[in-house]
Amino acid sequence: MLRSLIKLYLLVVLGAGLSVALINHAFPLLFRERLTEEARESFRAFTFILNDYVQRHPGAQRETALAELRRQAGTRFELLTLEDLAPRLNPDQLNDLRAGKLVLLSMYTSDYILPLPDGLVARSKFDMLDSGIQALAYVVVALAMLFSVLFWVHYHWRDLRKLHEASQAFGAGRLSTRVQLSRRSNIYDLSRQFNEMAGQIEASIQQQRDLMHGISHELKTPLARLEFGLALLDSPQASERERERQLALCKDVRELDELVTELLTLSRLEQGAGQAVLTWVTVAELIDSVVADVAHDIAERALHLSLHVNGAPEQHVCDARLVARALLNLLRNSMRYAHRTIFLRAEANAAGALILSVEDDGPGIAPEARARVFEPFYRQDASRDRHTGGFGLGLSIVRRVALVHGGDVVLDDARTGGARFIITLPASVVAHTMKIS
Repeated sequence: MLRSLIKLYLLVVLGAGLSVALINHAFPLLFRERLTEEARESFRAFTFILNDYVQRHPGAQRETALAELRRQAGTRFELLTLEDLAPRLNPDQLNDLRAGKLVLLSMYTSDYILPLPDGLVARSKFDMLDSGIQALAYVVVALAMLFSVLFWVHYHWRDLRKLHEASQAFGAGRLSTRVQLSRRSNIYDLSRQFNEMAGQIEASIQQQRDLMHGISHELKTPLARLEFGLALLDSPQASERERERQLALCKDVRELDELVTELLTLSRLEQGAGQAVLTWVTVAELIDSVVADVAHDIAERALHLSLHVNGAPEQHVCDARLVARALLNLLRNSMRYAHRTIFLRAEANAAGALILSVEDDGPGIAPEARARVFEPFYRQDASRDRHTGGFGLGLSIVRRVALVHGGDVVLDDARTGGARFIITLPASVVAHTMKIS
């Protein structure tokens, strides 16, 4: 904003400077006759006195009188002949001078020439203001323009800041954000367009959320019936081939049920912080419960889980269920790619935020794919098989959990060469004011 103000002020000063330059050069040419007539009227008494003074000192006395006149007038008064001035004057000025009229040379200084008896011409020139006063006058004009610009920009700046804050809030996920400006505001039409756009986007996203939630919820019932029906088909008389088919169908139904559960979880998290139940949680107990849930799977894959919680705070305000879900998703993601070891760390930063990180010694994630790994249903090319790559919703849920708590999750390189996911949960929780886009 300050840069815009400086640009506007410099533009105004430049425009004013060009206007002054145009006036200085153009106006004397455009209004020369009018200005000359006004000068003749103003100097009528002075012209009469000067001519009378010269005429009262004829002959040898004139040189002494003119010398005294020069001495009293100083360097800004000189006596010349018409022949000396003729090359400097245009034809109109020369004709006026020969007719005995005062000729004005400049409109901003008293620079004029006056014909005297005996072919003499007096030229007088003195500035209306000295250079110091002129500089002060320009400073006053510049300050007046600055205050005028500041007065106008103050209201414009205030409204632009409101629009800027509203767009930031909307981009952060608070989709109900609107800009309230006076109808007299310079950007009222822009704010109205922003509000209309925000309303349409909010309605579209809400419809998508409602659709996803409704479909996912409705799928639960037929899936439960399918699973129950497959269980009833199991009988001792079934052949081995039929049993294998039944097991395969049951596995598919369970996977579909798991997908629907993930979609419901993601849909609930997208509704915002109202889905989080914030309580004081003992960090060590939360980590232990998560480790216990994955201990069997880690042992089955012959992996080692390295746990570091020495720098963690004793307690932290969060939703234990959601945070545990995020950690489980990260650990299961690491189990798919880790070679030997997975590292789980919990610590606090200088601001008191809880930092949870999960890293592995696997192949890592390509830099060009890191911006998309948190998108729903996104899977890397090497893991598109659902048996190894999951459904592509786990990391999306992790990100939503972090955002619901007012934090964030980032992906970085692990010291062991794999991927490192870092969840930041702020100490000052503002989740009750947030909505996730």
